[in-house]
Amino acid sequence: MSAKLSLAGILFCATSVLISCASSNLVNSIGTQATASYHDSAFNDHNRAPASMSPPAFVTDGVDNLDPTYMRTQADYYFSTGESLSLEGQHQKAVEAFKMVLLYDAKSAQVHLRLAAEYVKLGMISEALEHAEISVKKDPKLADGHLLLGGLYSTLKVYEKAIAHYEEVLKLDSTNTEAPMYIGAVYAEQKQYDKAIKYFEALAKNPNYVTPYLAWYYVGRIRSEQIGKAFIRASEAAFLKALKFKPDHLETVLALGSLYKKSDREAKAIDLYKTFEREHGNQPRLAELLSQAYLEQENYDLAYEQLEILESISDDSLNAKVKMALVLIEQKKFEKAVAKLKEVLRQVPESDKIRFYLAAIYEEIHKTSDAIEQFSRIPSESQYFGESMVHAAYLLKQNKKVDDAIDLIKKGLEKRKDISQFYAIYASLLDEKSEFKKAAEILAEGTAKFPENVQLRFFAGTIQDRLGNKKQVIENMKKVIEMDPNHVQGLNYLAFTYADANNNLEEAEKLVRRALEIEPNDGYILDTIGWILFKRGQFADSIKMLEAAYKNQPNESIIAEHLGDAYNKHQLVEKARVMYQKAAENEQDDKKIHLLREKITALEQQELRFSSERQPASLPRSATEQAH
Repeated sequence: MSAKLSLAGILFCATSVLISCASSNLVNSIGTQATASYHDSAFNDHNRAPASMSPPAFVTDGVDNLDPTYMRTQADYYFSTGESLSLEGQHQKAVEAFKMVLLYDAKSAQVHLRLAAEYVKLGMISEALEHAEISVKKDPKLADGHLLLGGLYSTLKVYEKAIAHYEEVLKLDSTNTEAPMYIGAVYAEQKQYDKAIKYFEALAKNPNYVTPYLAWYYVGRIRSEQIGKAFIRASEAAFLKALKFKPDHLETVLALGSLYKKSDREAKAIDLYKTFEREHGNQPRLAELLSQAYLEQENYDLAYEQLEILESISDDSLNAKVKMALVLIEQKKFEKAVAKLKEVLRQVPESDKIRFYLAAIYEEIHKTSDAIEQFSRIPSESQYFGESMVHAAYLLKQNKKVDDAIDLIKKGLEKRKDISQFYAIYASLLDEKSEFKKAAEILAEGTAKFPENVQLRFFAGTIQDRLGNKKQVIENMKKVIEMDPNHVQGLNYLAFTYADANNNLEEAEKLVRRALEIEPNDGYILDTIGWILFKRGQFADSIKMLEAAYKNQPNESIIAEHLGDAYNKHQLVEKARVMYQKAAENEQDDKKIHLLREKITALEQQELRFSSERQPASLPRSATEQAH
């Protein structure tokens, strides 16, 4: 069976706890008095010798021996000490105490069994096995010893020996109800499901078995592991019987709910959980399952209710708070989300993940200063550091604090040279300040460190364009397309570079047509096609493409200018003038604005010349014209 079903493991843990908590006045399961009786020294004082007394000695055949009373009291003392230490969780010290018991009572099977149980708690299975074997060797009728050995051998997957010891328990006590359960669990581990079911069903029907719901629960678990509708029905029936015996058994409800989910009955699982919650009170595991189910359904209000329950009763309230914040973000209740995340940060101020979420919300609600502050507090070793610095730099740039943004990214790059984004954003900020040469140096460093990063290579090409190095622009864009044949920006940029230089127009059109197949509505790609057509003198076709480009990107200066040029060539002077004006309004570069103004002036002068050359239609025609 799967680790999830590990019935033998579950029951073995229960066995070891049972043994370790047994009474100190240990008697084996068939009523035979143990080799030694150990009194619970924490609650009574049976014939304790005064602490001041020295151990009395007596002589037998000339040999000095210790008084048996002293031996008994010492054994009792160390046994009760071992029990106390075990209860306190100090299992290694408890082992030492029980070993001391054996110095005074070497024949005790019960002490060896007690030692075995402590070794189980320490995870020392070999030592536990050794002492459990000694215990049953010294007292073959010690049922608890056989039970523990069965559990140990089951853990070691020595199933034959495990079953043999469990069957020995049944020989010692035919009414024992633990051994049949463990045997069923072992068969289940071996996927001998029908044999396992036989034992569990017999237990469930046994009038002496006080917890029949557990037997039906295990039947349900076993059947749920088997494939087929018949087994699903059998599993459901077993779980329902378990709940009939014990309606408040949470594990059965969870298992039945899981079965419903596995068989595509999600609504039934939710109803089951809600009913249990209503009748038996809130449970963290149910609240978690219900919140997750409601989140998957995008029913955020009900999910939030369950998360509130989880927050109030779960040991992991922080996780619930984080999920609540995320739900609030999804519902766009940003102020409440901020409050919840601040609540989390008060408990875990070192959480970079929560700080990143908080910063992102501040950015969303345009509290720029708060966002920058939170992004800037993300430590350099965090996985969120790169994205945080990029966001903070972007916000600073938006606030016209380009120098601060550059300083921030520069410091970030000094701390983490392994984040490729830093090179790109640093170069773009330098581009903003027209520091093209320095930007090119940064990108050269970036592409050297990240030679397979396509975007860095693309940015390097665009910066070379700013510097007027067309040859390097073409080399970089060719490299981009080689690395990623479907890189739309690279295809379009190279095509436009060719077109603008009136070179390789056929190749340019192939490149841009490929880009258009990938992004059919991209205004920049449509502009490049229109510009290629313009360069070929196909002005009418050019206008169609450039108008489509302008429709997609009405605020892009270069597209408006290209359309103005096409109108001008087609003698649509007024339309050309309007486009040049639009281009000038959207342009940031003063030199380009000046050139656009010159184009507008040229059109106006052309209009004036045309107007002065025209003659009124009412003037009489010349004799020659009249003759024609």
